[in-house]
Amino acid sequence: MIVGPRGPPLPFLDPLLGILAAMPHLSELHGAATHLAVVAIPLFAILHFVRRAGRGGAAVVGAEPWALGASLVGIAASGATGLLVWGEAQTTLRGQHFRVGNVHFWLGIAIAALAVLAAGDWWRSRRRGGVHHRPVVVPILAVLVVVGVAVQGYLGGRMTYEHGVGVFDGGQLAQTATGVSKLDVALAKGTSRTAAGRMAFSAEGLGCARCHGDLAEGLRAPPLAGGRDVMDFRRVHQHGLFPKAVVSDADFAAIDAWLKTLAPRGRRG
Repeated sequence: MIVGPRGPPLPFLDPLLGILAAMPHLSELHGAATHLAVVAIPLFAILHFVRRAGRGGAAVVGAEPWALGASLVGIAASGATGLLVWGEAQTTLRGQHFRVGNVHFWLGIAIAALAVLAAGDWWRSRRRGGVHHRPVVVPILAVLVVVGVAVQGYLGGRMTYEHGVGVFDGGQLAQTATGVSKLDVALAKGTSRTAAGRMAFSAEGLGCARCHGDLAEGLRAPPLAGGRDVMDFRRVHQHGLFPKAVVSDADFAAIDAWLKTLAPRGRRG
């Protein structure tokens, strides 16, 4: 039972919590399953319209039912694995942001229903008219499903890339949070900016050294020895690993104070 501070319990989450707590992290399987549907659905639509136009010959006639079958399998797999992501969305998206998760979920139900209707119409038409059949409803439903998949993909991207749904244990951002916390505590205790900045730059701090080298000499990322302007830092990282809401200008200044103690080296960018 989840209880908010001085608030009532949230019983609508109870049925899911026990199940989700026992599950391994499998959200990445939703991405794999979704790729099958995203490829197969437009492919089926293309093959269907090409065949109706009398083009492509036997190859298109033979490929069309396979693409339809792959579409249905992809939709089913996406739906099954999507339940995991939907459960995580309930405990990740704050306030009204959960509306994105709800729309994503119900749009998936609608896509599945339309796909089943299209498959049924296609199969009945095939049995009556043979390989050159021309179902009436399939073209309309195929277009609606393709549009629905595009919209659902956009919403799913927002859930993951903007709101972090499905990101296990905070991903790379977890080290950003703990590293900034250690840096702020060190500065509050009176540690010099240079010493605190060196600690924050390390692989165990904010992890900068993992890409820029222990002495900021540059590894897969450019050398930073000699210091960098805060605007350069924000340009690269403000919407990603080190957002301004987490890593303040004062935090950067401490790291830069240590970088300025290092001899500059040739910069690659």
